[in-house]
Amino acid sequence: MEKFNIGDNVYNARCQWASKRELCPICFGKLQVTLVLGNNDSVILPCNYCAPGFEYPTGCISIYDYIIEAELVTITDIKVEISSSGEIYKYHSGCYSYDTENLFTNKEDALKRAVELKEVLDRDQEKRIDWIKKDKKKSFSWDAGYHLRHIKDLKKEIERHEQKAVLCKQRAKE
Repeated sequence: MEKFNIGDNVYNARCQWASKRELCPICFGKLQVTLVLGNNDSVILPCNYCAPGFEYPTGCISIYDYIIEAELVTITDIKVEISSSGEIYKYHSGCYSYDTENLFTNKEDALKRAVELKEVLDRDQEKRIDWIKKDKKKSFSWDAGYHLRHIKDLKKEIERHEQKAVLCKQRAKE
């Protein structure tokens, strides 16, 4: 790693996220999904993927796209930690701290490093999205099972109350 001095102008490889809205990849803006059960019956459910924190689905999701840049900074402070594994330099500009592996003397190298950082973050984001999709599908099937079970229980309860009502009518006539 290259060492820098106080007052040096260096480029910090930076990859920062920015939010943007996209069509929901689960319901595709329709606000609901159809779950096909094992017996080929289908149940229509509200999309929970595009409704986090909201009462109703919105049809859109917020995703983060990473912006790469090479930020020019002036080193104002250097801290050196010495251990059995060697010296570790920590560079600062004002109140900000910078990782040594992200500092470069030229803009092109900093941009190359920022692209590498973006690739790592994109892979992590894809893993999160895949996990959320799989988790939400499980939630849909659980929700459908829950509601179908309650429908079945309520039908039994209606039947029981109808039988009791018939008995009450018969006793009233006697």
